[in-house]
Amino acid sequence: MKKIIIFAALFELIIVPVMFPFAVDREYSLEADADRSLLSFSQLQERIQSEIEFSRCLLKLYPDREQEWEKLIKKAEAIVSGALKTPPYSICHEDVKKAEAVLAPIGKTAKTYTIHCVGHAHIDMNWMWSWPETVAVTNDTFITVLKLMDEFPDFCFTQSQASVYEIVKKYNPELFAGIKKRVAEGRWEIAAVQWVEGDKNLASGESLARHLLYTRHFFKENFNLNAEDLPLDWEPDTFGHAHTIPAIVSRAAVKYYYLCRGGKWKKPPVFWWQSSDGSRILVNLETTWYNDSIGPHNAFAMVKFSEKTGLKDWMNVYGVGDHGGGPTRRDIIRCHEMTAWPIFPDFKLTTTREYYAILEEHSDSFPILDRELNFEFPGCYTSQSQIKKFNRIGENQAVEAETAALLAFKLVGKDYPSQQLGEAWKKILFGHFHDILPGSGVRATRQYQSGLFQQAVAATGMIKTNSLRTIASRINTSFSAAGKNPAPLFEKENRSMGAGAGRGTEFGDISSGVHQKSGPRSIIVFNPTTWKRNEVIQVSIWDSGKERSPGDIQKKDFIVRTSNGDFFPAQKAGSGNYWGHHYIDLMFPVIVGPLGYSSYCIEEGKAPSPSFGKVKLIKEALGFENEFLKVCFDRLTGGIIQLVDKKSGLDLADRDNPMGVLEYILERPGAMSAWVIQDPKARICPLELDALKVVRFNPYAATVQAEAKLNQSEITITYTLKTGRPWLEISVDAFWLERGKHDIGIPTLRMQFPTCLTKASGRYEIPFGSIKRSLNKGEEVPGLRWADVSGNMTGLKEKGGLLLLNDCKYGHSLSGSTLRLTLIRSSYLPDPLPELGKHTMRMALVPHGSEMNVGDMVRLGAAFNSPLQIIYTDNHPGSLPPHAGSLISIKPGNVLISCIKKAENENTVIIRLHETDGKSVRARVEVNQSFFGLLAGAEEVDLLERPSQKNTAGVVKGNAFSVDVPAYAIVTVKLSLENY
Repeated sequence: MKKIIIFAALFELIIVPVMFPFAVDREYSLEADADRSLLSFSQLQERIQSEIEFSRCLLKLYPDREQEWEKLIKKAEAIVSGALKTPPYSICHEDVKKAEAVLAPIGKTAKTYTIHCVGHAHIDMNWMWSWPETVAVTNDTFITVLKLMDEFPDFCFTQSQASVYEIVKKYNPELFAGIKKRVAEGRWEIAAVQWVEGDKNLASGESLARHLLYTRHFFKENFNLNAEDLPLDWEPDTFGHAHTIPAIVSRAAVKYYYLCRGGKWKKPPVFWWQSSDGSRILVNLETTWYNDSIGPHNAFAMVKFSEKTGLKDWMNVYGVGDHGGGPTRRDIIRCHEMTAWPIFPDFKLTTTREYYAILEEHSDSFPILDRELNFEFPGCYTSQSQIKKFNRIGENQAVEAETAALLAFKLVGKDYPSQQLGEAWKKILFGHFHDILPGSGVRATRQYQSGLFQQAVAATGMIKTNSLRTIASRINTSFSAAGKNPAPLFEKENRSMGAGAGRGTEFGDISSGVHQKSGPRSIIVFNPTTWKRNEVIQVSIWDSGKERSPGDIQKKDFIVRTSNGDFFPAQKAGSGNYWGHHYIDLMFPVIVGPLGYSSYCIEEGKAPSPSFGKVKLIKEALGFENEFLKVCFDRLTGGIIQLVDKKSGLDLADRDNPMGVLEYILERPGAMSAWVIQDPKARICPLELDALKVVRFNPYAATVQAEAKLNQSEITITYTLKTGRPWLEISVDAFWLERGKHDIGIPTLRMQFPTCLTKASGRYEIPFGSIKRSLNKGEEVPGLRWADVSGNMTGLKEKGGLLLLNDCKYGHSLSGSTLRLTLIRSSYLPDPLPELGKHTMRMALVPHGSEMNVGDMVRLGAAFNSPLQIIYTDNHPGSLPPHAGSLISIKPGNVLISCIKKAENENTVIIRLHETDGKSVRARVEVNQSFFGLLAGAEEVDLLERPSQKNTAGVVKGNAFSVDVPAYAIVTVKLSLENY
């Protein structure tokens, strides 16, 4: 009989709570319950055992009380063990009361500790499910929360992400009204300063600024909440955090940060996180998990936290998450239950605001971390390459569209499309969610984000196109019809309106369609960047060679005429037929000023070879050179065996180990293939070539092309050198059919760049900055538009480096002196087929001597990602001159402009600057009065376009303003112009 009773007691104590954790009614209090028989043995046992265990944990925090308290603890344990040894072999209410009475002196100290229980629902955007399911999850979660608020007056809830509030507003307005009511009461806390809980390594700095801008506007418009009402950036599941994040978010009234993942290295649970510019935010690092529950285990987690911080307050974030759900009745009841335990901490249902206020009271005691918080899940720097490419294009197009729209607004009075730009930005920002941009979602994730991307770039592409075409219609291009050498053949030319729909609009770029009847073709070239560009462009000439302009198009010659009457030959780059229209592609060099434009006219005719920079073939080898570089190729591998920077005379290539060749890695199978990079199972490098040939050579460009096969995949590598450019462009076109599987592994394609360097280290672009990392053992690390490897030249005293630019990749690694860029990685979980199909990836190499200024690296990366914009127009008079040399200029060179846009809510101009080289300066920015008007005022503002606490901006002579830009800082200035 005794064994049966003991077994029954153990079953109730251990088995029932484990197997059926929700089967026991926990809503009780020894003091409040009239019918003590409602309390089960397991409930009583859990209570007193938790209290005893917590008392023992307190001994670590109070060693001076150890001797006194140890006696009390042992006495209480004797009461409990005695009850278990005597019939009925269980604990009763009287036993618990006796033990708690013994522990009462410890209870006074226990009650000085508080666990702040913050209810939350972690809702992943489209992680393992579709968009409709995300909407339904959000809806049901918030209905549950409001019902719990009705039932429990002290229950509070904290929710992040502007996107989930937009979901409810759009799909359930009645529910949205209920949320607004609870927010006004202070029981529903909004912890959203970002549109989504997004990636903090792969998004651009300007994108992160827009997260803050549009999120703040949303909550002001819908909840009447100011930025200071929302001081917390909630990012628990983000896979890493760039060093510049404090500098960015602190410029939008963010004071606090909550995270869980920040690299697999030990960190203090509370710290000040500092950027290189000195900006700081207060960080609470989650020490358990952000989907926790409320239970006795919280108390023991709090003790560990107290040991490290000395604090008596700890925040526990509870609520079913990932797929939403949030807090449960059980959690709330348990909170009420345990706070009544006399030898236990207080449990308090609350919000983050109260907890962070407590942290601020102890702010002087926390350490400072001045570094990036990385790395987590390096596979996510490369998985789902389509999403990553779409993100880069979307970010570029949105910024370019803003600039073009501002120019059209200012130069010709076209309405500025603020709403359309905002909606496009939000679609791009949604894709930054920490399971979308990192590529750790299912197929439906990729499909939905692809649709959002297409909508966004359709909008930004048309804004850019219509803005620049409107400006072009006001530019005087009549010089093209009155040149010294008019082309009479054009009077008989085909009048099919020049290609109809044109080409080149797949990713929102401006169409090459020409909507003119006849005559010389006028081309307007716009510069979207704020520095002078001297480059070779490629344009299309349509429907030449029909019956009204006889002759084979391939046999015709074309010249380019400038607005000052000079002319030079255009070089043929290809021809074909596209949806019923014939075309020929022409190449020629152009010069365009900062944010300016230049006009050119293309005519039939001949001209002598240009006297300016030419590309030349190297006779003794397979190679070519321009005014900046000399390049030679290996005939076996197609790789680069000579890459000479003519300015320094340094050759960065290794003849025995060619650079710019593809490397195939088959990773071993492993869990979480989208997240985790596994060890190599097989390697092929270089790939065997089927062909290697020179496919283009003219004074403006030379191209070598290599063709290879890998299993069923076909790959073409194209190396191009153009006059005027300090880089060698490498384009990889792959028809990729390699599939990863759990029994095969993960096929990965990389391009490697061995260099003649020793003691090499890498510098990588991060949002609004760069970071130098000493890692050089092949670790995969994130970088945006460029990465640079620098070191000592082998066998020489000089220092040298190699800058690698890219247009859509993020995963870099440095092994010794070999820099690699991961191009395709065929993970198989959670999406089994993420990479099959066509891929086009562009890179560029810039060798350099000594250490290149970071500002120059940023300019090169931006130019590579934002090509010159070409507008095809007709011949017409206009109020604007054919050439605008410089619409804006900035000095010194270590300060760059990242965006120029119209202010959100007024007719002023926003210009954002950031310092790149770690040197505090007073920058001077001049705007062209003839185009922009008279500069009437300049004021520093934050990222939300509100007046800054410190204003160092002022108007100076020359229609310019000056402003202090501290080292590594981000500075935003609002300009007032007289005709606004």
